[in-house]
Amino acid sequence: MKLRSFQMRILLWTWALLLVVLAVVFFYTTSIVGSDLVRETERRSLHELDALKWLVENHPPFGSEREFAGLVEALGLKLGVRLTYIVEGRVAADSDVPYAELGSVDDHSARPEVAAAMEGERGTDVRYSGTVHKDMLYVAVRAEDVPGIAPGVLRLAVPISTVNARLGSLRENFSWIFFITLIFAGVVSAVMSRNMSRDITAFSELARAIGDGDYAKRLRALPGGEFKPLAQSVNAMAQSIERNVRIIEDQKGQLQAVFDGMREGVMTLDAAGRIESFNGALDEMFNLPASTVGRTPIEVTRRFEIQDLADRLLAEQGPDAGVNEATVQIDLMDSRTVEVSGVPFFDHKGVRKVILVFYDITQMKRSEKSLKDFVANASHQLRTPLTSIKGYSETLLDNPPANPEGGRQFLEIILKNADHMDKVISSMLALARSEQVGEAFALSPVSGRESMGRAVADVTPWAAERSIALRSRTPEDEMFVMAEADGLLHVFHNLLNNAVKYSPEGGVITLSAEDDGESIVFCVEDQGPGISREHSFKVFERFYRVDENTIDGAGSSGLGLAICRRIVRNFEGEIWHDGYGEDTRGARFCFRLNKPAMDRPVNV
Repeated sequence: MKLRSFQMRILLWTWALLLVVLAVVFFYTTSIVGSDLVRETERRSLHELDALKWLVENHPPFGSEREFAGLVEALGLKLGVRLTYIVEGRVAADSDVPYAELGSVDDHSARPEVAAAMEGERGTDVRYSGTVHKDMLYVAVRAEDVPGIAPGVLRLAVPISTVNARLGSLRENFSWIFFITLIFAGVVSAVMSRNMSRDITAFSELARAIGDGDYAKRLRALPGGEFKPLAQSVNAMAQSIERNVRIIEDQKGQLQAVFDGMREGVMTLDAAGRIESFNGALDEMFNLPASTVGRTPIEVTRRFEIQDLADRLLAEQGPDAGVNEATVQIDLMDSRTVEVSGVPFFDHKGVRKVILVFYDITQMKRSEKSLKDFVANASHQLRTPLTSIKGYSETLLDNPPANPEGGRQFLEIILKNADHMDKVISSMLALARSEQVGEAFALSPVSGRESMGRAVADVTPWAAERSIALRSRTPEDEMFVMAEADGLLHVFHNLLNNAVKYSPEGGVITLSAEDDGESIVFCVEDQGPGISREHSFKVFERFYRVDENTIDGAGSSGLGLAICRRIVRNFEGEIWHDGYGEDTRGARFCFRLNKPAMDRPVNV
């Protein structure tokens, strides 16, 4: 048999492995047994020492140290141990040293077991004794209540030669077992190695196939073969791996789709705080560079808040780390607000990493601010007329005017404020309905000329009372826009009402429309006091007034333009103030609506 043959190598490797294993087991076992024997001897010695301590502490009072030393000598002789009593390092009694010679014994305060006992612990030590010339096990406890004797340390010493003898016998017996086992294993290995090469080759080929991704290959399990159970297990393992790999691939695709489809931005950081991965939503938020992976968050986002959040989460280590989640809000350059939530996690190696999730909360913040402003403004708009109603009502009740005309004047003021409150509430409900409907509007082609004409006809009587002229400037062709008839009429009504209300007597209101090809722009222009550039955009906010502390005599709710803006936006259009009342007197409001598509039917 050649040395380089497979069988010989198996035999040699088996011997070498068995030799190493048995050697390790030999030394480890003998060490464990030796330690166990020493610990057992130490445990029994401590029990004996506790019993001796109880005995001397419950003994009748001693007349002198000599009497106590006689008891110690008798107990040590009776038990076959060395018993010592030490007071502040001085040996006061010793069963192996006559009382007359105790003065020549060295100070024992530096002995490890004595020092530990003086600290209130149970001291133990194993060392060679120069007094009795043996390896001894020492155990010591502090004795406080020995009658007639000063407090000190009671120490018990036993020889450990018996332990060493038992340990030597164990090592000798284990050596014989070691050599017999080694020879037997060598013989068995030589016999079995002849048929192993073929089976091991088959296993190797299967393992190589699995590593190459071929999970369909299987081993042939011969009946009665030594490796039949192993071959069946390997075949089952290959089948299970094939099934699990398919599941993992499917789940990976699903998770990747979820990861890429999330509206929230996601960033994962490794243990060093560098980016491992991110999704498309995060790329849209920050316009990340192509070299994002492997860089730190501050390098790609330019936001120190995100870096501080990641550093704070990564600074804690271990499963019991104090920081397990943290959140920070940041404002982006495009006026968006993003909430960044960081959560640490541990990978399969137990390494702490961090995942950062970016939530765009801009709309939520705007809604919260709008709600607060809405409540504050609504309270202001309702409180002022309500205060007036209450004041005049109390005046009528407490001091009724003698003249009926005076009472009528008070009642007219009350009615006027009540009408104003009714208008405010109705406008609030209209605005809420328009916001609730939103995109649910069923847009259809509507005649802009017809809606403008109806609004002009409705407003004309009021304008005539103030000698205000209404003029129109529109294209000759029909003006169809994508809208909803009632909503479009409401926009015209509101703009015309505002124009009449703020125009001077004898003034002119001009309505115009212009077709730019894809949409139609409608404008309403008056000759009133106008609106400055400062208030040009704010007039479309709820309850906003140029003079916010004033409620005008016409009972305005301050919601008309906000409702117009909401309706026009529902129509996918836009509305704006065009003209600032600076050089030219008056205000001009315009809104744009899309024209119907060419292939869309138009209802005339």
